Amino acid sequence: MVLLISDSLADRVVWLAENYRHNGLQLLDQQVLDVSSGVRIWGWSGIIAGSVGLTLGWQPVRKRIVVAASWLAGKTTHPLLLPAERFGGKFFLLAAAVLGFTAVSHWSLTEFKDVDWFGGEDGASEWWSVGTYLAASLLAVGTAWRLKQANQVRLTFLQIAFAAIFLLGALEEISWGQRLFDWDTPLALDAVNRQGETTLHNVGSVSVVIFAILFWGSVLALAGGAIRARNHLAGRVSSADFFLPTLVMAPALLMILVWRIGEPWAAVNLPRLVMEAFGFGPQGSEIPEVLLGLCLCIYTYTNLVRATALAKSTGT
Repeated sequence: MVLLISDSLADRVVWLAENYRHNGLQLLDQQVLDVSSGVRIWGWSGIIAGSVGLTLGWQPVRKRIVVAASWLAGKTTHPLLLPAERFGGKFFLLAAAVLGFTAVSHWSLTEFKDVDWFGGEDGASEWWSVGTYLAASLLAVGTAWRLKQANQVRLTFLQIAFAAIFLLGALEEISWGQRLFDWDTPLALDAVNRQGETTLHNVGSVSVVIFAILFWGSVLALAGGAIRARNHLAGRVSSADFFLPTLVMAPALLMILVWRIGEPWAAVNLPRLVMEAFGFGPQGSEIPEVLLGLCLCIYTYTNLVRATALAKSTGT
């Protein structure tokens, strides 16, 4: 219904807004366009949410999804002789700590975004990202070593791949050492790079892809964390633990998701609307990167702990 009457509905909203103004000023053209866009987005979001909800509400569909997921899990994972995670006080205390870090990071990097030594180029937030990406890379290497001792060959190569990706991320953050050693940007890259530096993530088309990866990565990580928690509550521990993240990271992942949902969906991004109402709306890219660094460290550390326990259980 919202889509069918989107134009007339938008006109009504504009009319109400203009009549609410006591000083008689008309809305700007851009504001009218924003209202119209918002009405259409709410219509599309309703259709998408309704389609997904009604589909998952049909029991035969849910059964097929469970069967397919079980078949895939059986083909790609194998059981491990490790204790299942407990979801007691320690778990919720760690999740609360992640929530606190997320809230403080969002507030501080929004409130002091113009402070160069904190949120600027080569500021504390950027070096935090570099440090956490490097730490995650080292933890992944340690996990690979422990998995090799436990004769988990495929998982070992998976962790080596993770270590290489995290190392590349750290090198990208410091422009491959360009600002440290003061060497010139290649001309071909300088022409397309927004900062005129030797990085790929600041090239226009690549940055859009990275934003999409952050959003969908957060969605998949939250879904994977829910699957991992469900398996552990049922006492099922498998090699999927070295791929699926822990739900302890959920607060940080949700914040990344809110930041990277995309401008077209800003009208239905309720957390973002609340943040903007209090002057803390998403700005820049530092907060998702800081929270990503935290998530990677938690992810790789939990993998190392599990790998160490697995190696000890096999007597190596």
